[in-house]
Amino acid sequence: MKKYLLLLILFIFSSDIWAQATFKAGWTTYPTGWLTRQYTYNISVKDSIRLYMEDSTNIFASPDSLVVMIVNDYFLQKYTTKTIDYFNAHRQLMKSEDYTGENLQAVNEYRYDNKNRVVYHLEENKETGKSYRKTYDYTSDKKTGDNTMLESSFLDGRIEFYTKTYYNKHGEKYKEMRLNDNNKDVVHVENFTYGENGRLKERTVYFPEWKVTKTFPEPKGSLPLKCFNTFPIGPTEKVNLNNRVYFMRKLIQKNITLLNDKDCPDFEYLFTNKANCSITLFPTKVNHGRKVIFSYKDKLK
Repeated sequence: MKKYLLLLILFIFSSDIWAQATFKAGWTTYPTGWLTRQYTYNISVKDSIRLYMEDSTNIFASPDSLVVMIVNDYFLQKYTTKTIDYFNAHRQLMKSEDYTGENLQAVNEYRYDNKNRVVYHLEENKETGKSYRKTYDYTSDKKTGDNTMLESSFLDGRIEFYTKTYYNKHGEKYKEMRLNDNNKDVVHVENFTYGENGRLKERTVYFPEWKVTKTFPEPKGSLPLKCFNTFPIGPTEKVNLNNRVYFMRKLIQKNITLLNDKDCPDFEYLFTNKANCSITLFPTKVNHGRKVIFSYKDKLK
């Protein structure tokens, strides 16, 4: 009896602490309004379906979602990274801090124009002491609907290069031109072609100095649409953090034909209840492996 009473007390005590969960960003402690937990597993299907956890991610968000902290735990490599993002009232990312453990590695700052486009990006590397600044200018073609973005890149205050990026009216990047620090000499021109599934199919890069063109195929762009599909998790399918491994094993077994589809050497299958849970299946480049990411979102405030 004492054993069960102790478990009940611990449950009530831990639940109260969980309800008051906080996270610290800089010198400020914020209440946790939302907590999203993600777990990445390697999938083994030799004899039976087995899952081996590789890493995990906890995403803490303040009640107004203006401060978000992402903590990544890499179990195999035995280290932790952390990113803290600060947003303004328009949900624009204003500042981002990257940590390894508790050591600050880099700080990024952003500014926007009245059309919500980034016009300024400053990255300060706290390890090397170097600063990288980028400014952006935009022009539009009213006839075609195409847009051009001119990026000016600086290292420690000195211009390094310019980049012109061209987008069609659908927002697809179809051309990129790298210019030297004089904004005249072309270093290379890169063109992008997309497949019927909307993904990048091919990149061609032309180097005018040597008059050489190199082609780089992107395999995902040649795959059928069925290789990148979304499936519902029905309301009767009870999934939560406690039964996640059992649920994923059952889901993978049910959809094993998707993983073995020869038409899809590369794939991305998303299963979601569109509320607080998603499960993503995808292959790895090492030993034809497969992975699954389980994501679950809780509202705490």
